Amino acid sequence: MNTKAAEIFANEGITECACIPFSDSEVLFPHYMPEDAVKSVIVFLVPYRTADKPEDGYGISCYARVKDYHGYMKGLFERLTKPLSEAVGGRVYGFSDRSPLNEKLCAARAGLGVIGRNSLLINRRYGSYVFIGVFLSTSEPEDEEKASVQCHVCGECSKACPGGAINDFGIDAQKCLSGLSQKKKLTEEEQKKLTDNRICWGCDVCQNVCPLNADTEYSHIGYFTNTFLSRLSPEVIVSMSDEEFSMCAFSWRGKETIIRNMIAADKAKNSEK
Repeated sequence: MNTKAAEIFANEGITECACIPFSDSEVLFPHYMPEDAVKSVIVFLVPYRTADKPEDGYGISCYARVKDYHGYMKGLFERLTKPLSEAVGGRVYGFSDRSPLNEKLCAARAGLGVIGRNSLLINRRYGSYVFIGVFLSTSEPEDEEKASVQCHVCGECSKACPGGAINDFGIDAQKCLSGLSQKKKLTEEEQKKLTDNRICWGCDVCQNVCPLNADTEYSHIGYFTNTFLSRLSPEVIVSMSDEEFSMCAFSWRGKETIIRNMIAADKAKNSEK
């Protein structure tokens, strides 16, 4: 990636970015592809983990403790599309989450990290606490040196996973407690698994034990560092306006889902007293 393009990202607090030929990417959803001929893919990582600590005792993933990143990406694409297009000398199209490409694979092939056994991209600077975004570009890619971290294959994530979801072949989504916590309807057994581990939304266990996440840096992006939710409760969730709640990462499942899990966690805690 040329210096001017890198500076554009750096001005946003984004230091992890690189470019690969489009031929190195994997298209998963062709209907999202732009009509223009794409020749390169600019991949970037947005760190979200803050130094703040939760004070409520609920098992809520740190990505859900900060403002929903989709809003951040929307604003970022609006700010960067024009200057980035001028910097690379071609049209660019921004995507994140709802992307035509396998974003994790693009990031790994760009040298921005390795895909661990827990299926997460792990970056050398920020660990796995990153969101991935891409710009599809009509400009030719530039040659870049790629220096990625390597997974230790130590098995710590597999041993620590409370759902036993991580194995030699990847992650079993049916056993992942993060996925279970986001289901609208749970069996008694599924609810018990969440309650026993006090998981209310998402699960960071595999990230927290990963040695590649040790001593990694926190985010310096105000969108995340200024919005950490340290004290959540069913009452706080209920009191949120629709607009406030829509800015939370757990809002897509409605208030009932996370409140259900929090109430179950509270009952289990009280029964232990």
